[in-house]
Amino acid sequence: MISYALAELRSKHPGVDDQMLYLPDPADPTEYETVADQLWDLLLSARNLVPARSMTGCDLHPNGPVDTERPEGWGNCLLCNQHRRIGRPGVRAAAKPAKAWAMPEPPFFHATLMATRKEISDAVQDLDYRSHEDAFQHVVDLVHAAFVIARELSRPRISGCQRHPGAPIDPAADGGPRCLFCVGDERRRRLGPPTVSVRPSRPVPQVRPRPHRFYGNKPSAR
Repeated sequence: MISYALAELRSKHPGVDDQMLYLPDPADPTEYETVADQLWDLLLSARNLVPARSMTGCDLHPNGPVDTERPEGWGNCLLCNQHRRIGRPGVRAAAKPAKAWAMPEPPFFHATLMATRKEISDAVQDLDYRSHEDAFQHVVDLVHAAFVIARELSRPRISGCQRHPGAPIDPAADGGPRCLFCVGDERRRRLGPPTVSVRPSRPVPQVRPRPHRFYGNKPSAR
């Protein structure tokens, strides 16, 4: 199985690598979109080299939405994090699951994609079917990171932000379309640390013993 998946990865990689290599700087968002599609196809082959993982890393909601504003130390699953925020019993804090796909840190630039492309090329070249499991994991994480970067670069980039040049815009932000990363930072500062509502435990009702009642015939007195 490993040898077949590795052969498939090696056959797809050169085409994707050439597509990224010849991207102009900066490229049109539609060009990044084409690269993102090809990287996703490469990821489908690369993930066969490692145990199954998911975007959320959650056993209950493996294909659920990702919480992009999760507090530090919380998991990726938006549904579980919402349950924790409202104090649902049985949902506890947990570190970021190891089986979730690695997410690169924003902001994303053309140079970031090119650096990741170089890392993928070097890592794939060093692979063979006898490689350690960590080497396969590293390749999959790099391909996923490149896919995320290319996908973000494919969004309209007209924010004009000084802190995040070329960042994607949030069309629904207050005051009109604004930098997506700045809007997220402001929202986190405004909300502050997450508050978790803990439901008070209900007192256990006291059950009084009922007096015994005799419903049969009374014994006759002798």
